[in-house]
Amino acid sequence: MKNILVVGFILGLGAYQAQDLFFTQYDKCLMVLNPAAAGSFDGFERFSMQHKNQWVGAGTSFASTMGSAEFTVGKNNFNNRSYLGAGLHFLRDIGGDARFGTSAFGGTLSGHLVTSPKTKISAGIQLSYTNRSGDFSKLQWYSQWNGNIFDPSNPVNEPSQVPKYSYIDASAGVSFALINKGNRVGNGKMNALNIGFFAQHLNRPKLRYNDLTLDRLYMKTGAHAETEIALDNLYSIEIKTLQHFQGQHYLGRYGLLLKIKMSQTAQITRLKNDAFVSCGLYGSSNGTISPAFLVDLGGLQFGFNYDLELARISRAYRSSLEFTLSFSFTKHSMFNKRRIG
Repeated sequence: MKNILVVGFILGLGAYQAQDLFFTQYDKCLMVLNPAAAGSFDGFERFSMQHKNQWVGAGTSFASTMGSAEFTVGKNNFNNRSYLGAGLHFLRDIGGDARFGTSAFGGTLSGHLVTSPKTKISAGIQLSYTNRSGDFSKLQWYSQWNGNIFDPSNPVNEPSQVPKYSYIDASAGVSFALINKGNRVGNGKMNALNIGFFAQHLNRPKLRYNDLTLDRLYMKTGAHAETEIALDNLYSIEIKTLQHFQGQHYLGRYGLLLKIKMSQTAQITRLKNDAFVSCGLYGSSNGTISPAFLVDLGGLQFGFNYDLELARISRAYRSSLEFTLSFSFTKHSMFNKRRIG
């Protein structure tokens, strides 16, 4: 019975994290958190991947993977026309010997209202289909101990099998963006500001871990903000924060990075993108600090971070690795070859 309680606790913790997995570089998968972010990037279409190998050295695998595709309708690259955004995403989070995890497929629709040459207001909705599953066949139980070894042929005699089940999930969000590209050379000038609010699990899906219990997923609400402040014509500071609440749980994420310009946009033809290198730290309220390095070549972006656990969990697990990769069509659409304008 004690094994059941321990496994139940692990599953409860895993269930919370499996559904609401959090990447350290949350701003690279912002559409999954805030549907208003779909289509809010430099370019017409974007394809992204993100992978996190959590708790390296734990003796078992804990991995989270995200893939997404974003599209726009009616957008130009001068931010002077309102447009629509749409996105598709896939999430896979699985870990532990029981392979307990979550798979989700989702679609997002957003609208972006340009209110001035430098500002826009966005809103979005998201629906996803989520499946949860687990496999206890590889776990060992006290009843299988024969006095010398664990014998898997001995019956478990516990109602421990986790059923597979699925549900529909709904989310919504809004955001405000300021883009001030024309003032990059001024000290202390704000190049960009993005502020958003979101709510997930609006329909509070039912969760069924066994045949005896039936719970509902708590709604999650949160806010995020990202800004870039120019130091001079080559250097700027990026500041990021994410705050969210779910039931009695709270988590905050923070980022501070130095951004260095390697090459500059061709101001007249715009046939050349800005290129940047960024380095700095992410952190979280639960005691994680994460050195990060990112490269932005305009259409192609990639980066990685190394999480260091400083809280109690560091006694068992000390580090995680995360990688991001994205490609954007910045000059024209992949569908109709429309030029910037």
